[in-house]
Amino acid sequence: MQSRGNCKPGIVIYNTIIDSLCKDRLLQQAINLFSAMKIEGIQPDVVTYTSLVRGFYNSGFREEAKDGLVVEAEAILRHMTDKGVAPDITVLYLMKGITPDVVTYNTLIDGLCKTNRLTLARELFTDMQAHGVTPDVFTYNSLLDCLCKSAQLDEAVALLEDMEDTGIKPDIVTYNILIDSLCKAGQLEDAANFFSNLVIKGLQPSFRTYNILVKGFCKKGLMNEATQLLSKMAKDDCFPNGITYNIIIGGYILSNDFTKALYYRDLMVSKGFEADADTFALFVDLLSSENLSDSSKGLLQKFIK
Repeated sequence: MQSRGNCKPGIVIYNTIIDSLCKDRLLQQAINLFSAMKIEGIQPDVVTYTSLVRGFYNSGFREEAKDGLVVEAEAILRHMTDKGVAPDITVLYLMKGITPDVVTYNTLIDGLCKTNRLTLARELFTDMQAHGVTPDVFTYNSLLDCLCKSAQLDEAVALLEDMEDTGIKPDIVTYNILIDSLCKAGQLEDAANFFSNLVIKGLQPSFRTYNILVKGFCKKGLMNEATQLLSKMAKDDCFPNGITYNIIIGGYILSNDFTKALYYRDLMVSKGFEADADTFALFVDLLSSENLSDSSKGLLQKFIK
């Protein structure tokens, strides 16, 4: 195939041969082929590494698997989770005999959570503790995010309490996840309470924290509360950014207060920011509305200009 030039073997063929060599315990040949595929520019995937880890492990070469392939396998797993692809759970069970650490578990749990496989992620969470591996803030944040996206807010709050009970301090990412979920569920009072308690817990709200809560207020039409939060941002030296202004402008548009929307548009531009595609689309949609008065259309046309 290689000599033909126009019929080069791909990842599937390499994986098939490497897996077969590993099963026959022809590890050196498997490693040689593994090196050759990388030279050919073919990137190994989780199947490749699973076969190699299995080959070393079953042949008793645990140190080789631990020192080399497992490290590279974890890198592949992290790459997969970044792409939203669930890692193959086989890798973890192959690595149990060589003590997977918190990074290994976190990589797998995060990948499972990103693909909404919460039940299996929870099983791994229990498994890591049973094997003496202590979850960290990243572990909890992955599970919290998945619970919140699955609209399991009570379970998410319970997990937060468990996190604090075990002595693991939540970070601002933890609270951003919870505040965002509460805002989306319309539980603004609970979201605002979490926000108010951040300073007590020694945490400084980030741009994202403010923007989440501003968006929550705007979604409910609570524009006074949203603009008050805007003022608080400046006082806390966390000045509004383009995202903040676009959220506020969108809130006023949806509240049919076009004068305020234009005011904040002008303020945003003076700060060096621009309207994003969503904000612009809102104005365009309103201009095409038959129920809009001529005076309102005049205001909206100013925005487009």
